[in-house]
Amino acid sequence: MGKPNVSVIIPTYNRPRQLARCLDALSATRGEVFEVIVVDDGSPEPAEIVTHAFAGRLDITCLRQKNAGPASARNAGARAARAPILAFTDDDCRPEPDWLSRIAAAVRREPHALAGGRTYNILEDNIFSETSQDLIGFLYKYTTRRGGGLHFFTSNNLACSARRHTAIGGFDESFPLAAAEDRDYSLRWMDMGWPLVYVPDAVMGHAHHLNFRRFWRQHLHYGRGAHHLRARVATRESKKIPFEGIRFYALMVSYPFRKRRPRPFLRMALLGLSQVAVVAGFIAERLRDVHQGRSLEQ
Repeated sequence: MGKPNVSVIIPTYNRPRQLARCLDALSATRGEVFEVIVVDDGSPEPAEIVTHAFAGRLDITCLRQKNAGPASARNAGARAARAPILAFTDDDCRPEPDWLSRIAAAVRREPHALAGGRTYNILEDNIFSETSQDLIGFLYKYTTRRGGGLHFFTSNNLACSARRHTAIGGFDESFPLAAAEDRDYSLRWMDMGWPLVYVPDAVMGHAHHLNFRRFWRQHLHYGRGAHHLRARVATRESKKIPFEGIRFYALMVSYPFRKRRPRPFLRMALLGLSQVAVVAGFIAERLRDVHQGRSLEQ
């Protein structure tokens, strides 16, 4: 195959069925010459078993590394990329056929831009997955209306120049979880004076199956990531990320009503619960850091 114009990077860990569906969706992509780089982050069953089945349909490479988290996996994929544009998604996502051409076009129009597309939840009957996507939708709208445009994009629907990805040092690999590493990446992008550009017609479906336990754990991890983000920003820039006020949380829990979402009372309750989990994760990570600091002093 010829040299690709875009490299699509997919970190994966122990989700072979989701990965197969993602690659199947990518094989229907129109309008771009692209390669796919799957980075197996130490799965018990090697992801190459899945990727090998797509060798005739995609220009695909599978890398394998010891488990180090999604930030490390994305960076490994970026280092192996042959194209001038990088596009990032996750193994539980299913891009629309024109997703890649839309988001890559945005980067070509503004080479300094970090481009983020629109993601929707595929699992409409799963209230936990729906509410989790509601939270992202609310955060996008809230930061836009507050002024200054969007402040972050989720890493499952993202594209940028490979050169500028390298210039900011890639994803911060000190983030061990899929939590806040995309916020950190976006903040460092803006610190360079480069824009974040929203591309609503670059559409990605997300099929992250959640139940009560997984929903709680996901947002617990978000809290841990939020604490780590605050610590990294304070170390890097000697400043603190301010906590949001009451109005932010009031707007968040009322979001399902304002958007006329189905089962708004249940969604409101789950959004409230998500923030309890975030606070619990934040405190747990703070206590862990304090304990480690004391251990180092002894």
